[in-house]
Amino acid sequence: MDIRRLYVVVSMSGASVLALEILGTRILGPFYGVSLFLWSALITVTLAALSVGYLLGGHWADKGATFSRLYALLILAGLWFILIPWIKYPVLLLLEPFGLRVAVLFASVILFFIPLALLGMVSPYALKLKTHNLGEVGRSAGTLYAVSTLVH
Repeated sequence: MDIRRLYVVVSMSGASVLALEILGTRILGPFYGVSLFLWSALITVTLAALSVGYLLGGHWADKGATFSRLYALLILAGLWFILIPWIKYPVLLLLEPFGLRVAVLFASVILFFIPLALLGMVSPYALKLKTHNLGEVGRSAGTLYAVSTLVH
């Protein structure tokens, strides 16, 4: 296993989470204003999606972790993000009648939850790929999360 590839993937995943969160304000800001409601919605959705991703990533990794599946997580997250410019207007129009607070939260969920959850799956999945025995789980987890967070 090439550990450098794993660190690159984890770094890209961490950077992508931050980029999605920041770009969320640029995507939704023109419609809802860059207000406390927008930031609160984006932070809430980011944390919820990462939590779900960590949970699902751990379960999926235990079923047989491979590099190709790890790359698939990144590709799927990227494909969803590419779709956002095409789906944002219909989503925003659909949610407009619900008012600012509800609309900004639901728009954040619809547009960003799935790619953020997929990116959240990367770290526990990478941990499974990196760890060969229980004696190194702590060091492996610490190193991978450090690399992921350092990019933030």
